[in-house]
Amino acid sequence: MKSITIKKLYKLHSWVGLITGILLFVIAFTGAVAVFARSELMIWANDHIRSPIDITPQKYEAIVEEYSQKVDPAYLEEIHIQFPAVRSTDNIRLIFEGHFEQENGKEDHKGVVFELHPITFEQVSRTDMEEYFNHPKLDMAMFLAHFHADLHLGRPVGLILTGLLGLTLMVSIVTGLIIHRKILAQLFTFRPKRNFSLLLNDGHKAMSVWGVLFHSVIAFTGAFLGLATVLLVPAAAYVSFNGDQEALLEKFTAVKAPVVANVESLTKVAHILENSKKSYPDLTFTNFTIMGYGDKNAAMYVFGAGNEQLGRQALVFNGATAEFVRHQANFGRLEGVTGKILDAMFPLHFGNFGGIFIKALWAVLGISTALLPITGLMLWIERGLNTANPAHSRNTYEMFNRLLIGSCAGVVLAAVALFPAQLILNKFYALNDHTSAVFFIFFSVWMFAITLGLVVKKKCAVHVLGYSIASCLLITMPLDAILSGSHIFNVIHTKHFVSMGVNLTTFVLGVLLVLAMMKVKAKQAINQSVSHIDEYQRETA
Repeated sequence: MKSITIKKLYKLHSWVGLITGILLFVIAFTGAVAVFARSELMIWANDHIRSPIDITPQKYEAIVEEYSQKVDPAYLEEIHIQFPAVRSTDNIRLIFEGHFEQENGKEDHKGVVFELHPITFEQVSRTDMEEYFNHPKLDMAMFLAHFHADLHLGRPVGLILTGLLGLTLMVSIVTGLIIHRKILAQLFTFRPKRNFSLLLNDGHKAMSVWGVLFHSVIAFTGAFLGLATVLLVPAAAYVSFNGDQEALLEKFTAVKAPVVANVESLTKVAHILENSKKSYPDLTFTNFTIMGYGDKNAAMYVFGAGNEQLGRQALVFNGATAEFVRHQANFGRLEGVTGKILDAMFPLHFGNFGGIFIKALWAVLGISTALLPITGLMLWIERGLNTANPAHSRNTYEMFNRLLIGSCAGVVLAAVALFPAQLILNKFYALNDHTSAVFFIFFSVWMFAITLGLVVKKKCAVHVLGYSIASCLLITMPLDAILSGSHIFNVIHTKHFVSMGVNLTTFVLGVLLVLAMMKVKAKQAINQSVSHIDEYQRETA
C-alpha cells in the first residue's frame, strides 16, 4: 500500500481517537461493569433479594387472578409479569396493558404497573404505565447499565451517540490494523521495564491484536444496539409497514396476539409455569406474558435464558389448555440465519451466556477495549511532548493530559463510589427512591475528579484519584458487613453468595490497585533519584 495512503489512514486513526477517545473509554469501562448489572449487582444493591428467591407457580397464578380484578378489563389484553432478581427488577412487576385506537388511526398503549415485594407478595406501588417507564427508579446497578446504554441522554440522542461511538471504534480497529502492517511481527513484544513510551506502545499494540475479535464484536453489536431502535426499526417500518413500527415488531418478535374468542376460560398459569420448569430445567426464567387473559384463545409466553442458545428463549402455550405449542427464540419467526444473528446481539455484547465465567472474561476484555483509546491518546501526548517539532504547543498537550486523567480516572472513581454509597442509602434511606441520590453522587464525584485533574499537578492528581478509587473498593466489604450483616462468616446462613462474591471482588481489586500505586510511586522515586544523580554528575564534570 502506498505510503501516502498509510499517512492518510494514520491521520484518520489519530483524529478519530482524539475526538472520541475519552467517550469511548467512558462507554467501554461502564460496559465492563454493566456486564454484571443484571443480575449480580442488582442483587447486591437490594438487601431483600440477596437470598435466592423461589418461583412458586401457584402463587403467581393467584396474584395474576387477584390483580386482574383491580384493573379496567380493557387492560387485560396483555399481562406481563417479571420475576425478581433475574433481569431488571428487584420486586415482582405486573404490567396490565391495553391498546386503544386514536382518532388518527394509530394505537395508544395504556396500562397499570404493580410492584410486589418478592418475599411477602405485598403491594409496594401502583403506577400508571406511562409514568412508570418515563420516570424509572434506579439503583446503582441499573444506573450504570442505563448510563452505558445511552449516557442517560435518553432516546434518540443517547442511543444515536453510543451507536456512533461503536462505529468509530470499528473505524479505529480497521485503520489501526492497516497502518501497523508489521504488528504481527511484534505480537510477543512487550517491554514494560524500558520506558513509559515503549510500555504504552507495546501495550496498545498487544491489546489491539490479541483482542481484535472481541473489540470488533463489541463495536459492531454496540453500534447495532444503539442505532437499531432509533434508526433501523423506523426505516424498516417505513419501507415495509407504512411506518407502523408496532406491526413490524409484532411480525418478527416472539409475542403475537391471538384472535380473541370472547369465550371465558381460566388461564392455567401455574400449570404452564410448572411444565416450563420441568421441560426446560436448564433455562433461567425471567418473565412471562399472557395475551388475552381469561379467554378461550389466550396465549402464554414464558421467557428464559440459558442452554445452548445465545439469546432469550420463548416457550409458547395455549393458555386455556396449558398445551405446549412451540419453542422459539426472540426473533424465531425470521427465516434463515437473520433471526439467530439478531437474537445473539444482546448476549454477545454483554456476555450474558455461559455463566459467570463468561461474564468475568467479558469484563476483563471490556477493560482492554476501554484502555485502547486511552493508551493511544497517551502515546499521542508523549510524542507531542518529546518530539522536536510538535504539531501543537506544550501547554496544549499538558492540558489535554490533565483532562484525560481527570475524566477517565474520574468516571472510574464515580462508578466505584456508588458501591459504598448504595450501602449507606439502603441503611438510612431504605424506603426512599434512590434515583436522584445516585445521579447526584455519580456526577458530582466525576466533576470533582475532572476539576482536580485540571487544577492540581499531574502526579498529585494521579495519586489522589488512584488511592480514592482503591479506598472505595476496599471499604465496600467491611461497610457491607457493618450495615447489613452480610459477611463471609455468615454467608452459609444468609445464602448471600452473589453479594459475597461482589464484596470479595471489590476487596481484591482494591488491594491490587494499592499495590500498583505503591509500585508506581517507588518507580517514580527511583527515576527522580537517578535524575538528581545525573544532574549532580553534569555539574561536577
